[in-house]
Amino acid sequence: MKYLTNQLPSNTLVSDKQTYLWFSGTSYLGIPHHPVFKENFIKAVADYSTSWGSSRNNTVQLSIYEKAEKALADFAQMPAALTVSSGMWAGQLVVNFLKHEGATFFFAPKTHPALWNGTIPFSSESYQEWTLSIAEKVQNSLADKIVICADSVGSPYVEYFDFEWINTLPSDKNITVVIDASHSFGIDLPKISAKNIRLIITSSLNKAMGMTGGVIFAEKDFIEKLRHFPMFSGASPMMPALLEAFVNSTNIFQEQRVKLLNNIQYFNQQIPNSNLDCIDKYPAYCTHQVGLHEHLKSHGIMTACFPYPTVTDLPVTRLVISALHTKEDLDKLAEVLNIWF
Repeated sequence: MKYLTNQLPSNTLVSDKQTYLWFSGTSYLGIPHHPVFKENFIKAVADYSTSWGSSRNNTVQLSIYEKAEKALADFAQMPAALTVSSGMWAGQLVVNFLKHEGATFFFAPKTHPALWNGTIPFSSESYQEWTLSIAEKVQNSLADKIVICADSVGSPYVEYFDFEWINTLPSDKNITVVIDASHSFGIDLPKISAKNIRLIITSSLNKAMGMTGGVIFAEKDFIEKLRHFPMFSGASPMMPALLEAFVNSTNIFQEQRVKLLNNIQYFNQQIPNSNLDCIDKYPAYCTHQVGLHEHLKSHGIMTACFPYPTVTDLPVTRLVISALHTKEDLDKLAEVLNIWF
């Protein structure tokens, strides 16, 4: 069943003239509702209007893009960044560039479609099983260039992904690892250190970061090559006013992250007997238990509940804590959950 609303949900949702506590979505940091970000965005729209209808490589270029990309790279503690119109396009741009280089692809289980290379990757292995076999598969490959794609965290069904397998990859191979960090960026990026690989991170900016767009993080030489790839040159960029607002609001992202982590810690203390699947210091909680979504709704709490990954799979109830939630909100959710469990 779908519920329509005429306003952007915050910690509450109004649908069909009824107000619910809202515990879903992916606006983990609550940036779209932050008064400073909104004020800076309104000011930026006055300067840049709603869009820049031009190639990034045109004769006339807006300086805000490179300024914001440096700020994003610093924020992510990555060497360089390149922004695009969406997280999906960030992944597809990278994948198409690497395909153009003639690479052979390997995919971790549950890799997001943003990193698919034109075929639907299938794996009967769990992620943990896959990590034990990927080094051998790469070693046995005859390909000159190898690309391994993975997500930073399982979504929408939350699952922790360990990246120690990267350190087991053969050092005599030309390997690129591409990670879609759409559900981690702004909260925490995977900690990866391996000298024998080229690391590329792609991400939507439309989740924790609260902006419609996408970003690619990599070494400066790769970003420069990508800038001149026809599929980048021929694409319209993301909204410049959003990037101007980000540049002028960088301090609030860390402030909101602290609020989010405090909310997660507080909430976890209130549900000691919960059977929800979750990850340490991560705001999403999932279960396949039938009836929990309806139980919460009957107490004025709205969550997401849908079958995944196909319409024939069991529905997933997904709860999400955000930086916008108050202790009273979290107490109410915990009270209703403790009745259920």
